[in-house]
Amino acid sequence: MFPKTWKRKKARANREYRRKSEELLAQAKPGIGAQDLELIADDLTAARFQKSVIRTRLHKTGTVTVGEKVMGKLERRAEAVGRNVLNHERYDRAAASTVNTLGSLAGEELLGVVRRAGLLCRDRNADELKRVLQSKDDVDRALYFVHLITAGSGFELDALRRNPQLDKALEAWIRNAARVLDRDKRAREEKLRRKEAARKKIKLAREGSSS
Repeated sequence: MFPKTWKRKKARANREYRRKSEELLAQAKPGIGAQDLELIADDLTAARFQKSVIRTRLHKTGTVTVGEKVMGKLERRAEAVGRNVLNHERYDRAAASTVNTLGSLAGEELLGVVRRAGLLCRDRNADELKRVLQSKDDVDRALYFVHLITAGSGFELDALRRNPQLDKALEAWIRNAARVLDRDKRAREEKLRRKEAARKKIKLAREGSSS
């Protein structure tokens, strides 16, 4: 805002100075047209001109010194660095909590969490996402962290880059979860095949007895 208003104020002051100068020249040489004023400008001494025409002094308002600008930038930079440090610490804690929570699971509990992870990361199930968002449970927080990683969230990925050991541990858990999920899928499919085969066998037995 200041540069625009300053230019206008300066232009206005210059126009006023030129107008007063032309009026002084016209008074010094009556009858001379404005187009001829430049020709007789040398007749006036610099001292007389300066005494007769006073340039309006401009005052800058709303400005800051260079030192103040530098200090302001340094303060904003320090605040930004502080915010970044706090954010890094928060996401680093989330990454560590995720690895510890998921790494402690085993057996049926692991299978249940892996199934939910499949709903979140593979199927993009909206109900499961809503469930983990509304929960403060450590397992749900860990699942949401994994979901954000698979979605490409930069904050969580950066946290893993800053902590290579956590990155390797979580990557190993995800690979194991994928294997568990595939085994579970095959087991369910095999169970369905056996159930369908048993149903057909019973149906054939009933048809044979009726005939």
